[in-house]
Amino acid sequence: MNQQRLSGAISLLGLLAMSSPAFAQTVDVQQYWTSASESKAMNAIADAFKAHGGKWIDSPSADFDSTIAAATSRIAGGEPPSAVLMTPSAAMRDLASSGQLRNLDDLAAANGWQKAMVPIVWNKLTVDGHLVGLPVGIHADNWVWYSKSAFEKAGIEEPKTLDDMFAAADKLKASGSIPFAVGGEPWQEVYVLTSMIISLGGPEYWNDLFVKRDPEALKSPILPKAFELFRKVGTYTDPASAGRSWNETTNLVTTGKAGMQFMGDWARGEFLAAGQTAGKEFGCFLVPTEKPAYAVVVDIFAFPVNKDEDRVKGQTLLAETVMDPAVEAKIAAVKGSVPSRLDVDTSTLDMCAVKGVKALATPGVAVSSTYDALPGDLNGQMTDLATQFWTDPSMSVETAVKGLADILQSK
Repeated sequence: MNQQRLSGAISLLGLLAMSSPAFAQTVDVQQYWTSASESKAMNAIADAFKAHGGKWIDSPSADFDSTIAAATSRIAGGEPPSAVLMTPSAAMRDLASSGQLRNLDDLAAANGWQKAMVPIVWNKLTVDGHLVGLPVGIHADNWVWYSKSAFEKAGIEEPKTLDDMFAAADKLKASGSIPFAVGGEPWQEVYVLTSMIISLGGPEYWNDLFVKRDPEALKSPILPKAFELFRKVGTYTDPASAGRSWNETTNLVTTGKAGMQFMGDWARGEFLAAGQTAGKEFGCFLVPTEKPAYAVVVDIFAFPVNKDEDRVKGQTLLAETVMDPAVEAKIAAVKGSVPSRLDVDTSTLDMCAVKGVKALATPGVAVSSTYDALPGDLNGQMTDLATQFWTDPSMSVETAVKGLADILQSK
């Protein structure tokens, strides 16, 4: 081969290499969305990213804790993922404070993202005044989901009060249905407890207890009552709940075997994945309360600092992809979340999503979930306490209240 042909061949190979996937804007995503609806939501993001020329590397983990452990290990080892699915919790704040997360201020300013977000969401994603994460959907964890067929069989309507809800549980039990489907995992159990607290206390008490950690809030009669109702829920569950995943538990409701489930609105995605329609096969309501509340849970992507130019470009493309209103609408449609942008078209959302949108937009209703409000270690201790109380009938309400007080006042 002569020199001219050799030079031409090398040039052609270079062009081919640059146009190959190896030179695409690459993201390596550490994530834990594995249920049917979660996978559809992640695929919606990945498909949109790839449609814009990006290369997607999926790095799945079993759950949230495993994802954070894997991500921090990779960061410490000098091979950080491009993006980490997480919540705006203590883990995010710790990574940001130590300089491990990319600052997204420039992208936010260029695209007007702050104006597009609900203030409570924007504030969750900033550390020391800098944007360090982007939302991929908003949930609330104080929902109750119910089977329309089980309700019709028992001759009951959607509960409007806590008394109504427990009266419905009695009728469901009498009709042969499981009144409350609860998965026997600690995080599912603590959701029942916090649902009782927010129902009895409303947003103001919730903030006093979990955000301000006001000692006076711990003296309120609300806490003993919440633990009593928490234990009462346990008398309506089925014996096969131990170790059952949340989505397997949701399946009991989608199939009409159970009447109700306390779960965040990611459960709606499971109903949708089963081909069901809100208001037809299933219904939903925020845990009944005289003081409406919406305990916000935000799923986010955080972007660890990367030195590889291709990965940095990939992060930018992914950030712009997840903040695309059309992509947010697709995520909400399959996962059950509420869009985090105020300018997303919500006309196609179902009745449950509309309830969430209205609650989020009502001043004073939205509060931070305990996963965001409390440091990770305190969340863990409270979850352990809830499970101990749930599984040990000999543990008194007074002991449980004192235990929670000790946890919330420990820092």
